[in-house]
Amino acid sequence: MVRNAMSATEFYILQYLWTRETPATFSEIMVHFNEEEKKAWKKQTVNTFLSRLAQKGFLNIDKSGKRAIYIPSVTSKKFYENYAQEIVKDSYNGAIKDFIAAFTAGNKLSAAEKAELLSYIQTL
Repeated sequence: MVRNAMSATEFYILQYLWTRETPATFSEIMVHFNEEEKKAWKKQTVNTFLSRLAQKGFLNIDKSGKRAIYIPSVTSKKFYENYAQEIVKDSYNGAIKDFIAAFTAGNKLSAAEKAELLSYIQTL
């Protein structure tokens, strides 16, 4: 589930769906982006993005009722966990130490940050 596997607009739509407590209908998605976000997207454009998200495995489309409902197939937490793991694997050859060094940009961690990191590592 690489973030790069989707366009910026697909990711934008997925982020909106993650914020919802319930699945969204097509009309709810259209209202959100065209009225609340002030986009001028046509139905076909939104349908194309939703179809691509489904094809890529990021979205489930339930067509069992009167209206199709759109449900993210992965939570935002799981998505970002996988994304971070792929960054470490692809950019740092799996070396977490190198990732942390780059992430902190050579800055020293505070005592609290070190304690938090060590505490987390001990739970693994």
